[in-house]
Amino acid sequence: MAANQPQRGRKMLIYIGDVADGVQLGGLRTTTFTMNNSLTDVSTKDTDGWRELLEDGSLKFITLSGDGIFKDSSSDETIRGYVFANSINPFGIKFDNGDVIEGDFQITAYSRTGGYEGAETYSITMESTGIPVFTPAS
Repeated sequence: MAANQPQRGRKMLIYIGDVADGVQLGGLRTTTFTMNNSLTDVSTKDTDGWRELLEDGSLKFITLSGDGIFKDSSSDETIRGYVFANSINPFGIKFDNGDVIEGDFQITAYSRTGGYEGAETYSITMESTGIPVFTPAS
């Protein structure tokens, strides 16, 4: 049996809208996907100083972030519009193995950086709202 092969990071792509019909976020160089669970502390004096957590009592959310080369493409224009509107919009992420996660996200940080020598770059971070949909590779 062959060993599992690592997945290529360059194939981890963010889409504006759904993955099937959406627009790929242009210029990406790095993509980060984080699943978050915040804790609900239910410790009392009865726990003798030890923390106790409420099982499945946390807020769950996904953080998507990326960095890339700013190209002033149509996807950049769309992102700027979302940032100025502070709106919630559909996004998707597709992994190298074909797995897809789609849901609604709000952009929480967007920056552009231009050094004296080199290409202008951008950075984006967004947080999910609602229940995301996971579709495994077929």
